[in-house]
Amino acid sequence: MIANRKNIVGLGLAIATAWVGELRAGNPERQGQAGAAQLTINSWGRSSGIGYAYGGMVRGTEAMYLNVAGLSRLDNATELSFYRTDWLRGSGIGINTLGFAQKLSGGEGGTLGISVMQFGIKPIDQTTEQNPYGGIGPYRVNMTNIAVAYSKTFSNAISAGIVLRSVAEGIPDAQASGVTFDAGVQYITTLKPGNKSKKKDDFKFGISMKNIGPDMKHQGDGLSYKAILDNGNFSKTMQVKVESIKMPSFLNIAASYDMKLDKDPDQYDNKLTAAFAFTNFAFSANQTTFGLEYTYKNMLSLRGGFVYQTGVFDPEERTSAFTGLQGGLSYLWTGGDKTQISLDYSYRATNPFNGVHTLGVRMGFGE
Repeated sequence: MIANRKNIVGLGLAIATAWVGELRAGNPERQGQAGAAQLTINSWGRSSGIGYAYGGMVRGTEAMYLNVAGLSRLDNATELSFYRTDWLRGSGIGINTLGFAQKLSGGEGGTLGISVMQFGIKPIDQTTEQNPYGGIGPYRVNMTNIAVAYSKTFSNAISAGIVLRSVAEGIPDAQASGVTFDAGVQYITTLKPGNKSKKKDDFKFGISMKNIGPDMKHQGDGLSYKAILDNGNFSKTMQVKVESIKMPSFLNIAASYDMKLDKDPDQYDNKLTAAFAFTNFAFSANQTTFGLEYTYKNMLSLRGGFVYQTGVFDPEERTSAFTGLQGGLSYLWTGGDKTQISLDYSYRATNPFNGVHTLGVRMGFGE
């Protein structure tokens, strides 16, 4: 068993090392060269309050976004979650996220998960050369991705998983679709196993690769136009050639450590978790995330963090609307039949716009 753990962790580290070597060219100069930006948006209520630093300790349905290895670590046999994100408040963009996870054979057969992320964008007035001010009706931008995931916990320490995700986006007369692949590994252990206190599984480490897949290309009637040929004697429909777009792939490496705040060795009601992550983006500047989470009796959680990226403190140099600060809270209610209901909220500061707000509920049933 120990050899298997070492092999899996070693494989994860080898993949991470190779990935970083491959993506050394990833830098801000490549910003905007990838498509499907929806795949880089975290629309889940707990992890979005602390960012990619949550990658080592994420569990349940929202692990399908951050690190799929945590999918099999859900506390119940079945988990269902729904979140609503007010994206860049004032922009008129809302995101609905639905997640479902089910343990197979009591967890011995792993865990299967499905998630759906759908954007709701306000209609946009349609304009043409003949009608530059609109008045001919609106059109909608459609953005959706659907994921099917599988994860298995091989021991208390090691879990791993994979995600297959379909992504679609476009307007009525020009669409693009594609498929991406995610993979993740988590390693959890107790740094001081001989400690007589109730504290255990205090160190968590995770590696995840996201959005690996073939290029997408837009197609549709919106990419065609009528050209006048031979001095206006006749016209012909011409098709615009478009470049394929890359997937916004990235690698996340995260670690966290739980600190017991209770002085009584037989009591473990107050916990403070320090978390850290490094995220290597192929088409934008890399990020370093620092986070803290305070938990009381595994019932109330307060979390916050800061995301550092080159230029984040300078409005003239910053390449993102996000200014770094983020936070959130959760309240977990547990019933006598092991039913769990959690209310989760997160906030991410932006400039311009009035931040990103995510609110939702997570429900767990059975053991």
